[in-house]
Amino acid sequence: MNNSKVIIKTLNEHGYDAYIVGGYVRDFLLDKENSDIDIATNALPDVVKEIFPKTILTGLKHGTVTVCLKDAQYEVTTFRTESTYINNRKPDQVAFVSNLEEDVKRRDFTMNALALTIDHQIIDYVGGKKDIEDKIIRTVGNPYDRFQEDALRMLRAFRFVSTLGFTIENEALLAIKQNAHLIKNISHERILIEFDKMMRGTNFLKAIEVLVSTSFHEHLPILKNGLETINKTKIVPLDLFEFLTICAVSSSYEQVMELPISNHNKKEIRIVYEMFELDIIDYPKPLIFRNGLRNCLFTNKLNVFLNHTTDKKTEIIEAYQSMPIHKQCDVKFKGDDIITLFNKEPGSWISDVLDDLCLKILIGEFQNEYQVIKEYLQNKYLKRS
Repeated sequence: MNNSKVIIKTLNEHGYDAYIVGGYVRDFLLDKENSDIDIATNALPDVVKEIFPKTILTGLKHGTVTVCLKDAQYEVTTFRTESTYINNRKPDQVAFVSNLEEDVKRRDFTMNALALTIDHQIIDYVGGKKDIEDKIIRTVGNPYDRFQEDALRMLRAFRFVSTLGFTIENEALLAIKQNAHLIKNISHERILIEFDKMMRGTNFLKAIEVLVSTSFHEHLPILKNGLETINKTKIVPLDLFEFLTICAVSSSYEQVMELPISNHNKKEIRIVYEMFELDIIDYPKPLIFRNGLRNCLFTNKLNVFLNHTTDKKTEIIEAYQSMPIHKQCDVKFKGDDIITLFNKEPGSWISDVLDDLCLKILIGEFQNEYQVIKEYLQNKYLKRS
């Protein structure tokens, strides 16, 4: 926090008010670590640029200038109000104001509308401190209006249920039910980011239970069946891959594969989906080798929770640990060695030979030793040719 104090002190010395605001202040009161520090000030963006020698114009339209100090970067935003919003997400018009009280009224929840002075005094215009003490998620002002302005705030409320263990107060919960349909205006990327953060909380199942109870999931068609599966079976996904795989096996496979996720995640989801659809409940070493330890463990987890099969986690881990190789590159006889031995041009045939070697090593037909493998290849492939 020392660098942020320098920024605040510098702004104060130039005659401007400045405070730490947002999630850092909330977590400060909860005695939680948070390295994401945002600063609010009545200094206009052009003034902030003049005061600090190194800045980045990250969000000038909305009054934000990133100040670079030593090896850290801090967003410094001018006090502002917001009038109209585009597509229930981003403010279309902002007006810079001179006092903090007007600025905090535009924020989402009371617990996020607190300010911290340079000497650690809390400034609270909206009752956020008491709501934190009472573990209540309450919007700043009318909840219906807040969710109309930015529909993503509804998902953020569920996320805070998960990460903080707080309860959404009744008026906000009713407003979520009334505005749930607006989530369709939010991009899949933003929605997935919120679910990713939600899964990091220790109260994830509670958050999903509340989400489903409001029928919010009905407006997330690709995720709907997966959310119902989680709520019913109480399976806890550890990350976005597991969450989306649950959605895929809950009858949304094609739609999940069209989501904006990495090709790596799509590949892993496909592997688990296919194993689950094939009702695979035994995990021999070649299967673990081919599909990966993580994917086999998660397929087992799906079977345990969704199909009530016997848990094979211990057997899978023991099989993996006893495997003589875990990747194709672990084979002692390399691709270049195969090319030299066969005296052929490189091609896809090399991978076929390596696949054969991996299988034989895994089932114990011979050991992963250079000379042993060479003799096997000579006997199987070269003598007959």
